[in-house]
Amino acid sequence: MERRRNAVSRRRDAHLTSRIVARTLLGESEIQDSRSTPASWHLARAIRLLGTPLTRLLPFDLLGLPYQKYLDATAALEEEMLRILEARKTETRDGQRGDMLESLLLAHDDETNTQLTDHEILGHVSVFFAAGHETSANALAWTLFLLAMFPEVSAKVSEEVDQVLGGAEPTVEALDRLVYLGWVIKESLRLFTPAPWNGRVLAEDTEFLGYPLPKGAELLVSLYQTHRVPEVFPEPLRFFPERWENLKPSVYEYNPFSAGPRICIGAAFATMEIKIVLAMIYQRYRLALVPQRIDRFAELVLSPTSLRMRIEPKDGRFADSRAKIRGNLGDMVELPV
Repeated sequence: MERRRNAVSRRRDAHLTSRIVARTLLGESEIQDSRSTPASWHLARAIRLLGTPLTRLLPFDLLGLPYQKYLDATAALEEEMLRILEARKTETRDGQRGDMLESLLLAHDDETNTQLTDHEILGHVSVFFAAGHETSANALAWTLFLLAMFPEVSAKVSEEVDQVLGGAEPTVEALDRLVYLGWVIKESLRLFTPAPWNGRVLAEDTEFLGYPLPKGAELLVSLYQTHRVPEVFPEPLRFFPERWENLKPSVYEYNPFSAGPRICIGAAFATMEIKIVLAMIYQRYRLALVPQRIDRFAELVLSPTSLRMRIEPKDGRFADSRAKIRGNLGDMVELPV
């Protein structure tokens, strides 16, 4: 029973990141009355269905097909977000809540004195909610996995957190001084990029390496392969946070959040979120793996099929955090024997 109480899983990470992004976007009251729970559920379902091969192979709104279920999930998500929006519009617009939804409701163009429409606000909030929820949860889960498997790295993170924070809550200024933890997160995002590929639709006819590409064609870019180019990342399968001390890849060589004008809107938010959560965990606990099978599962988001860990006291016994792991992760990262 004690072990069960002390067990954590990747779904706990998803619950945590859901609460963080919901509080940032929607404010304290939505957390207290659990309004964000249906939105989180519909979002997770939509992401899962969008990544299902049959959804792309049979994009028809017909009863029983995954595509129809995907449309139903996105419609339910939109309905829930609009309900929250309507509830907030009835409140006094006094600028006291300080969340993102309030900022969008109060935003206006000084020249035309126009404001965002409901559907424009819905678009901004929905994209940010998606970007800061499922992808962040998986990035956090993979990073905790790597830290447990590499105790020497975990020990360095713990030492840095203690020296920089000294038991205090992490501030923005303090986060900048958690340099090694930043390297760890960068290396984790390189090896286990939460969104391992990106799609782009061509706005005009073009040519690439001698191949004609017509306007309207969709191209898929593999960030998974990009982050394993040995000319940029020597020993690409090695988990080596120290490489980031001198490594300065271009935005098109290392881009876990994509690049260019379509870069993820939640990139800075997600990075700060993961750093704060990890710092607070290391102030209090040591997370240890249990023997298990872990396989990668990549549809729209790269996820572990299962990831179970134990919560241990902050005792410095990082070598005990490692466990025997089975599965197909060995071709993604060189794991200790």
